Amino acid sequence: MRPVLALAFGAAIATAWVGPALAQPAGPRPLAALVASGGPVLTGRVLVADRERILSDERAGAYGASPVWPWGSVSKQVAAALVMIEVDRKTLSLDDTVASRWKAFPNAATGSVTVRQLLRHTSGLPNPDETPEVGGIPAFYLRPEAGAAPSNADAAGYCAGPAKSPPETRFEYNNCDTLVLAGVLEAATGKTYDRLLDEAIARPLQLNSLRLARPQERPIIARADGRAVPPVNLATFGAAGALLGSPEDLVRFDQALLAKRLVSPASTAVMWAGDPAIGYVALGAWSFSAPLKGCPGEVAMIERRGSVDGVQVRNLIAPELGRILVVFTDDAGFEFGELWQGQGPGYVLASEAFCR
Repeated sequence: MRPVLALAFGAAIATAWVGPALAQPAGPRPLAALVASGGPVLTGRVLVADRERILSDERAGAYGASPVWPWGSVSKQVAAALVMIEVDRKTLSLDDTVASRWKAFPNAATGSVTVRQLLRHTSGLPNPDETPEVGGIPAFYLRPEAGAAPSNADAAGYCAGPAKSPPETRFEYNNCDTLVLAGVLEAATGKTYDRLLDEAIARPLQLNSLRLARPQERPIIARADGRAVPPVNLATFGAAGALLGSPEDLVRFDQALLAKRLVSPASTAVMWAGDPAIGYVALGAWSFSAPLKGCPGEVAMIERRGSVDGVQVRNLIAPELGRILVVFTDDAGFEFGELWQGQGPGYVLASEAFCR
């Protein structure tokens, strides 16, 4: 069975369209390496890039050629960049409280949370993932009307409810953190979040596909295993997970971060500083080092994961190597494993992308 799968993947790779960037035939091929290793089948899109070029673009499965994908929680990495852009502009400080920048925020207690705590998920805010489930999905993400209102509607509503715990008590991954962060950005700049996204990131980098999902919009509607995905209203994720865009545009975003064209070198260093006390959480991403096959010593990496509406995303940047690995898959159950374990599909993909 394995040779048949390898042949199928080989055909997909050989005919992959690589766009206007300069593809190198001898470049890294993570998807092909995974097949050669005897690893599990991965469908979707895998790209490797350096600071200027896309080095390889591999596609497999029904959605391999899909021009637009949900970015899931990579949206949080984009939100962190927007915050640091405003920090560079002196419009905002990481130690500003929600209430000091967003005067209309309705909860004085949770208004004491800082921008830094929102980015590090140590705010103690209410968590939408804990709303009652309907068909296995938290009800917060199923509201059909959500997403058409201003982007801070949920931030000033559900997310402004009674806090779960005092700030800085513990790390808890929470979409309300980024929804409130978007409200703070809107209040501090006087611009809507989608306008900030367009003016500060999409237009300067010519990311023509990047935008927030419209209510009930679902570009990927089936899983690789053929089973239907329980529908969500992507728009309800807002700044925390509602971005849509092409894989190429995610690469271009990463390249701009590497080149310090979006965020200053000083602010990038702050944004990418992982805290080992809370699992190497940085601002909007994770920052850690791990051994990879073929690289001498450990490789410093910035990792952002996404998982939404049946899609998984892996966005990896190796700043010292100047390399980028972007993975989109329509297989919601695909097990990537952990890079620090030195094995598994994610380890194979990253080793080929960064150490080739």
